[in-house]
Amino acid sequence: MTLLFREGTPDDARFWADVYTAAQPIRPIDPAEMQYLWEHPPRSRVFHRWIVRRDGTDVGVASIERPEWAQVTLRHTSIGGELLPAYREAATLRDLLSEVERRALAESPAIIRAAANEDDDLRAQVLRSMGYREDRRSRRWELDLVAERDRITAMTEASRDRMRERGIRVLTLDQDRDPEILRKLWSMSEEAVKDVPTTLPHVEEPFEDFLDWLAFPGMHRDRVWIARRGDEAVGISVLEYPVERGIVGTAWTATARSVRGQGVARALKCETLMQAIAFGVDRVRTGNDGQNEPILHLNASMGYRPVPGRVDYLKDVPRPA
Repeated sequence: MTLLFREGTPDDARFWADVYTAAQPIRPIDPAEMQYLWEHPPRSRVFHRWIVRRDGTDVGVASIERPEWAQVTLRHTSIGGELLPAYREAATLRDLLSEVERRALAESPAIIRAAANEDDDLRAQVLRSMGYREDRRSRRWELDLVAERDRITAMTEASRDRMRERGIRVLTLDQDRDPEILRKLWSMSEEAVKDVPTTLPHVEEPFEDFLDWLAFPGMHRDRVWIARRGDEAVGISVLEYPVERGIVGTAWTATARSVRGQGVARALKCETLMQAIAFGVDRVRTGNDGQNEPILHLNASMGYRPVPGRVDYLKDVPRPA
C-alpha cells in the first residue's frame, strides 16, 4: 500500500490542521491560522508541504522546512509529517518520514531535525529507529487562570508599581504613537531571540516577516503588550487567540538586554494574563527551551504547571567521500 505525495496548497490547510488535531487532540491546530501561514510563508525560509495518500484516500501530511541556504553557514533542514489516527502505526509513520527525509536529502543539508512530543512514544521510537538522536527538550506549561487569578492579580499590581518606579511604560501596541515602533520591536526581538538556547543557528527574520506575524489571525494589536523606556522599545509579550479552535497561548515574550533582571518580562506577561482573564479565558499555555533558566523560573513563579513538552532529534548527513 504505497504512500503517494501530492503538493499541498492553501486549500489543504484545513485538512492539515485536522490531521494534527486528530493525532494530537490535546494540542489542537487552528485551521484559519494554518491557512494564513500557508498564504504568507516567511521570506527567510523554504517550505515544502504535501498531502499523503494511500489507496486513493488522504491519510496524512508531510513537510520540509529549512532556511535559505545563503543565510546560514550550517545547512539544516526540519522534516515533519503526521497521520490520521486510523493509519497511525509505526510502519506507516516510518514510511512517511523516510520519504520526507529522502526528499530533504536531495537539497543537500548537513543535518536534519525532527521532533516528537514527550507523550508520543510511537513517534519517538520511529525516529530513533531511523538513526535520529535526542538533541534538546522544550518545556511546555499551562496556567489555570481561574485557580491562579488572585496570584496573578497581586503579581500584576506589584509589577505595575515596579515599572513606574523604573520609568518603564507598559501599554498595548495600538496605544503607541511612535511611527518607528514596529521596527524597534522587530530589532529588539531579533536581539532577544539570539539569547534563546539552541543547537542550530538562528536565522534572522526580515522585518516584513515580523509584520506578517503581527497580522496573524490570532493576533490583535490591542492585545500585544509592549514596554517603553523613553524612546526605546524594551519588551514585548503577546498571547495568540485561536480563531476557530485551540488554546490561548504565548506567541512571544522578549526583553532588551538592557533591562534584563528588572521584572519587565513578568510585568508584560502579567498584563497579557489579566487581559485574558477579562476576556473569560480559563487557561493559557506557553513554551520555552528546557535550558532557558530565567523563563523557567518566571513561569513556575507565576503558577504555570508543566505539561508534556517537545523533544528535538537530529541526524547528521554523511559527507560524500
